[in-house]
Amino acid sequence: MPRHVLVVVSAADRLPLQGGGSAPTGVYLGELVEPAAALLAAGVRLSFATPGGRAPTLDGTSCSLAYFGFSRAKRDAAFATYARLLDAGLGAPIPLEKLHTVEQYDGLFVPGGHAPLVDLLYRDAHTGAAHNEDFGALLAHFHAAGKPTGLICHAPAALAAAPEVDGHWLYAGYRMTCFKTVVDTMLQTVPVARRFPGRLFEPDPARLLGELGGRVEQTRLPMGSKVVIDRELVTGQDPYSARAFGAAFTRQVRAADRAAAGMDEIRTGDSAVAPRR
Repeated sequence: MPRHVLVVVSAADRLPLQGGGSAPTGVYLGELVEPAAALLAAGVRLSFATPGGRAPTLDGTSCSLAYFGFSRAKRDAAFATYARLLDAGLGAPIPLEKLHTVEQYDGLFVPGGHAPLVDLLYRDAHTGAAHNEDFGALLAHFHAAGKPTGLICHAPAALAAAPEVDGHWLYAGYRMTCFKTVVDTMLQTVPVARRFPGRLFEPDPARLLGELGGRVEQTRLPMGSKVVIDRELVTGQDPYSARAFGAAFTRQVRAADRAAAGMDEIRTGDSAVAPRR
């Protein structure tokens, strides 16, 4: 049977700002389509879920040619893949709250942008700081099953929603990466690059994960490609890591496929040589 990956996408379209107000947000185009395209090319089936079952919004900033090597052809291809994903279920996703049975999925993928901080890390960052327990329970399932779990950019911060077991965070001691906060600071303070009308609300992803016990690794310079794999967890640093992250996560899913096939062969062989009674 082909592998089956659950893609959990934020449905947030506004990002709270310190001191009040909000700014547009959404899923980052390349961070969704690059890994999804790699998975589809490997014959992996995809299903989609969002908080509330709402169709996601693209972050307009993520459509910049800078993220596609200043190639209109590459960006057009990304838009085409996004349209394909909408038709394949992204346009009518499963409500995250109704994912009561998830054993059929062989991996979990969460694309980034700031949006996951709004409704995956938190239940609703506009109204309070309570963690999204539905997303946390989903992480706990894939962690316990040892199934590939991939997050990129700001999305790894949502790992903080995972529950504790015996007083320890599920991913304590794991190596991981996430978006460099210095880039967000630059986007807020440098006039040429200014994107937000006020300070962002969210915690520093690297500090948040580090305080919980994660071993955060990042490139020395901002906007660099980095992917970290530790056990079942695969994390990517930023949009410039999307292609490498997609390749690494797809390899992990396919490796799990081969392992499952090997176990089937063992079981078949055991039954073939079982002694007669």
